[in-house]
Amino acid sequence: MFKNLNKRLKYSDKKYLRKNSHKNRRRVLVALVILAIAFIIPSTFAFLGLKQALSHTKALVASYKSQQFDSLSREVSATKNSLQGANISLSFLFWLRAIPFIGGYYSDAKGLVNAAVEGLVALDKILSNVEGAKEELGFDGNEKSGPERVTQALNILSKSLPFLDKVEGNLRKASDSVKNIDTTKYPDKFRGKAVRGNLRMAKNFIMGAAVAVKEGRGALTLAPDALGASGTKNYFLLFQNDKEIRPTGGFLTAYATLTINNGQVSASTSDDIYRLDEKLLDVCLTKICPLTPPEPIVKYLPEVSGKPRSAWSMRDSNISPDIPTAAKEFERMYQLLGEGLPYDGIIYIDSQVVEELIEVTGPIDVFGTTYSAEIDKRCNCPNVIYELESYAEIAAKGEKDRKAILGVLMQQILARSVGADVEKLPQLIEVVARLANHKHIMFYMHESPLQSSLSELNWTGEIKSVDGDYLHINDSNFAGGKSNLYVEQTVTQEINTRKDGTMKKKITIEYKNDQPFGIWLNGINRDYVRFYVPKGSQLLSSKGSEVAVSTIDDLGKTVFEAFVQVRPQNTRKLEIEYSLPYQPDGKYKLIIQKQPGAKDFHYKIKLNGRGVADFELDQDKEFEFGI
Repeated sequence: MFKNLNKRLKYSDKKYLRKNSHKNRRRVLVALVILAIAFIIPSTFAFLGLKQALSHTKALVASYKSQQFDSLSREVSATKNSLQGANISLSFLFWLRAIPFIGGYYSDAKGLVNAAVEGLVALDKILSNVEGAKEELGFDGNEKSGPERVTQALNILSKSLPFLDKVEGNLRKASDSVKNIDTTKYPDKFRGKAVRGNLRMAKNFIMGAAVAVKEGRGALTLAPDALGASGTKNYFLLFQNDKEIRPTGGFLTAYATLTINNGQVSASTSDDIYRLDEKLLDVCLTKICPLTPPEPIVKYLPEVSGKPRSAWSMRDSNISPDIPTAAKEFERMYQLLGEGLPYDGIIYIDSQVVEELIEVTGPIDVFGTTYSAEIDKRCNCPNVIYELESYAEIAAKGEKDRKAILGVLMQQILARSVGADVEKLPQLIEVVARLANHKHIMFYMHESPLQSSLSELNWTGEIKSVDGDYLHINDSNFAGGKSNLYVEQTVTQEINTRKDGTMKKKITIEYKNDQPFGIWLNGINRDYVRFYVPKGSQLLSSKGSEVAVSTIDDLGKTVFEAFVQVRPQNTRKLEIEYSLPYQPDGKYKLIIQKQPGAKDFHYKIKLNGRGVADFELDQDKEFEFGI
């Protein structure tokens, strides 16, 4: 009996196992079907859509190069449709957002595709509205040179201005789609191809387009005229050496005169700044020149002999941190030459501009010297920086056979830029806009509407009038070589509310120079430091300054003046503590303005003992914190 029972039980177990096995296989099959529906199928369609969009993008570029308007319009529409299909497929993968690590990358990909769709919708609208003027705009089936493309771009911009309202919403949606992408989490390169840089460029370009159409509408409207569409424009280009920092961005090293006619740029004259000072000295030998130097120059910038300076040079005219004020001072001196003002405005650039543009255009040869973005072991810096600093040293010594390289270098950079492949144009636009946003390019225009429009974009370097707390730290390297190439700063602000509701603030700057002494490159950094704070602030204490900290008023602010010396392979600390006239009502507001030409120094903010911000100051910043 027991034997039969065991047989029956074994048979039942086998039957149960077979049923379970069938169930497991069915479950696996169901899981695979669900996986196929949830991931493989939408991923495949998304991939095919993106592949198709890439193909149409190449055809789009080819159509523009061959100046075929109808083909260009078709390819824009086809690229948009392919990306919309890919976007729909990606939407079915929404559940990936919940997966740690993967979710962030999925959101970035979805955001970029969303932005591309909105951007192409905007471009489609523009092309539809200017189609009637395609012959007038030069779409004649003949490939154009770089300068001709610039002229055409100006004409397209002029024709597009009335329709910008129609695309503003699309560009805003595109910007919102990419604004939260953290490009720093991506590798610099993958399989030899740039990743992080291209992502940063794409994000900045997309967000910049939205800003241009909204905040920069005035500048866009005036751009054709400013670029010579209705008549030749002349601009004075001033090169500031940010490795020898001065109030407006750097020591004024060289200049060039740019002539722009219908978007086409040429550099007519150029030389180092010492030539202008030599001319000014010759003029002032025959007449009285009002060139008494301001007190900081007398106090901190002695002659080579050690005697206090008795005259004010054009190369030191940018003592004010406010670009319009400094530009007017430069023009006052320039007019003493008796030449009037034969230009329509001043454009300030620094070595960062030259370095980044050469990185896009590739190495450039000027008078037998190659300028490139490759790291030069002689300074542990880009080669173009070393060569520019070497030239600045030659110019400072007054060598008679020195060549005016800046104008030739800029002319070649501009020629390379406008003649660049169409695929590189977004990168060039992004680079120039970012350099202006980060205060490496600044403008002072004589035409008030244009200056006001550029001011709206924060490209004019003004010290702002604000409500609430304010901070601008301004460094001037007075005879410290090119040491700002190596000096780093960390700025900590500690803000506390006192019992009477007023605010007390302590600012600590930690200076650090890790590099060894380098003859004319890295010497003792003699830093005249100014803290621009709300008017009415009262100094309570200070530590680390080599002179007694003084208080003055300038540009509608209270200014605390200090002086420190930072030696190679050394550190220094400067502290000031002061009371604020600002009494916040529940919300503490703060604006920090970056010094033009300065590095993106590290800032920390503590409010009533808690850390509220930790960031790199790459451009002006606005904050609002609850108290």
